[in-house]
Amino acid sequence: MNRLTERYKIARLIARKVSGTISEEEADELDAWVELSARHREEVTRIEGRLREDIRQGCKLNMTGEWNMFQQKFSRKRSIRWWRYSAAIVVVGVCAIFGVLQLQETKTPVQIARSVENNVKEYKAKLILDDGSSVDITDTTRHVVIACEGTSIMASESGLRYELGDSLPVSAPVKYNTLVVPRGGEYELLLADGTRVWMNSESKLVYPVQFTGERREVEMEGEVCFLVAKNERQPFIVKTKGVSVEVLGTFFNVEAYPEDQAITTTLVEGRVNVSDGQSHYIMSPNEQVVAGGGEFVVRNVDATEVVCWIEGVCYFSEASLENIMDKLARWYDVEVFFASKSAKDAHFSLEIERYDNIATVLSKIEKTGRVKFKINGRIITVEE
Repeated sequence: MNRLTERYKIARLIARKVSGTISEEEADELDAWVELSARHREEVTRIEGRLREDIRQGCKLNMTGEWNMFQQKFSRKRSIRWWRYSAAIVVVGVCAIFGVLQLQETKTPVQIARSVENNVKEYKAKLILDDGSSVDITDTTRHVVIACEGTSIMASESGLRYELGDSLPVSAPVKYNTLVVPRGGEYELLLADGTRVWMNSESKLVYPVQFTGERREVEMEGEVCFLVAKNERQPFIVKTKGVSVEVLGTFFNVEAYPEDQAITTTLVEGRVNVSDGQSHYIMSPNEQVVAGGGEFVVRNVDATEVVCWIEGVCYFSEASLENIMDKLARWYDVEVFFASKSAKDAHFSLEIERYDNIATVLSKIEKTGRVKFKINGRIITVEE
């Protein structure tokens, strides 16, 4: 049984327990899973409480239908570009409301007033060269080759790739490129040293065409995921808003949008040293550091939940609607307005298929009966 199937099964057992339909054998299975770790116990307690509250508010659990839909969906193998971590990109926290257990309202089906026509455009970026000239890269870009200081830059529908030709002398001036991904886009990049980079919507990365000298340094803003090529003699350093992340070879995610007061670094594999100039911390896998804005906090997380966006899936566990809508605004290039503060503070657990039409995503949230959405062109208003 793969990890996602296991988690879905556990979620189903929790729902059976809450609804009073769990068998003795199923109860033993759930108890055994709970005893495996303190985190499992916390998850079950949290999910049980949330499910009981939703039932009190008039929702019912359609366990059989959702289980059948899940089996049909995941019985087919998915195309995974990111082969090394294909087994790790799964939901780890049990999502109690949507994606894992779908809470269905007893009310009439939700009708979204109007649908935003655009969806996330998977490959969309602007490459700015060292001389200031730029190349627009879109879904229709097939094959573009740019020669730059002994390096071939190849842009295609599969991403941007740098391939070394002749190595530059250490004394040669460093040429920098900038890759900008706007709202509504995302892009994949292979740097000259073999480091793989995934850039989320509204992100920017500044990097040398070739890495020379003792350090490999890049600067970023937005959300970027790195799978760093190992080179113990040349550490890889990511800089953003006064915080630096230093690695030798590892896989991690950095979120640092301009409006964020702090920078969030999440480690999947390897070790990284995070520093804000005053404090520093050497991270281990499944740790997250929030640094900046006067804070430096270390916490344990499931890193695969954070980086699953590179595979087109995003999981929210008890996230505020404000946080969820911020991400949707970037992905779908829309503006979001809240009619009340309490709507911002509403919390949801759900799974989003990133390339779904936004109306499909909003419909999932509306089914809770807690908020409603009005769409006018590219403007979405959230009401209670």
